[in-house]
Amino acid sequence: MRRGNEMGHLLLATLARNWWMIGARGVLAVVFGLLLLLRPGTPLDRVVSLFGIYAILDGVWAMAAALWVTRTSLIAWPVLLEGAVSLVLGMVAESWPLMPRDLISAIATWAVLTGVLEIVAGVSLPRRGPRYWLLAAAGGFSLFLAVLLLVLPYTSEPRVVGALGTYGLVFGIALLAAAASLRRAAAPR
Repeated sequence: MRRGNEMGHLLLATLARNWWMIGARGVLAVVFGLLLLLRPGTPLDRVVSLFGIYAILDGVWAMAAALWVTRTSLIAWPVLLEGAVSLVLGMVAESWPLMPRDLISAIATWAVLTGVLEIVAGVSLPRRGPRYWLLAAAGGFSLFLAVLLLVLPYTSEPRVVGALGTYGLVFGIALLAAAASLRRAAAPR
């Protein structure tokens, strides 16, 4: 237990010093969400392509952030793995000849995997302040997206676009709030 507590404090300290990396992922998610919400009539094939671009950028940034903040040990493995999952699915979305509806199921799978990893990262942090539950809540939003996408694949495209857009916006806001909390934790007292 003591080792896990030490790792949690080390992870918190490294995330706090690099809060802006989480904030950048939040901005990316908000932009993705707003692009979809402001254009609800976007055809599903373009939504899939836009998601692919988002997932690639988010995956690369998450992996870079995990490697940057954990230069001495791999304490941010959930974030690193989440980034790898996003990168792979983004590349699939951009290059694989799947039908857009088939890719919605792949996006739901991505949401489950990344959601679980985000929750693991969140609960690994010490239980001081909102930062741990904000990161875990971002994972909860990913799981909620998976449920929505599994329920919505046979409804109209605007509902799927709206679900993805809402996810991006809420997920991004949660990451921005977590980054702000981490920034306050890093501020000298």
